[in-house]
Amino acid sequence: MRTEVFRQMPYAEAEPQAQRVMADGYGEGLVLAGVGGYYGLYYLFGVRPDPEARPDWVEGPKEGLEGFPPPHALASWLEQNGYQLYINESK
Repeated sequence: MRTEVFRQMPYAEAEPQAQRVMADGYGEGLVLAGVGGYYGLYYLFGVRPDPEARPDWVEGPKEGLEGFPPPHALASWLEQNGYQLYINESK
């Protein structure tokens, strides 16, 4: 799979395929294998994931499973670079 496919992948489909899961209070980062290496799919949902949610950010490809930041670090980077995050805790 390529980046375009991962950008449209719902959480419920991505989570079982994850080869690495990074979870914290900001959401989950799922690392999946794809064309050219590994991709990090970030679902920034706060407390509970919406099974139909699309990733807020996709990163990759990278050569290995390491090197992907945890969700809180990615969320901080996004905010510092002008992206607005609206995490709905009531989901």
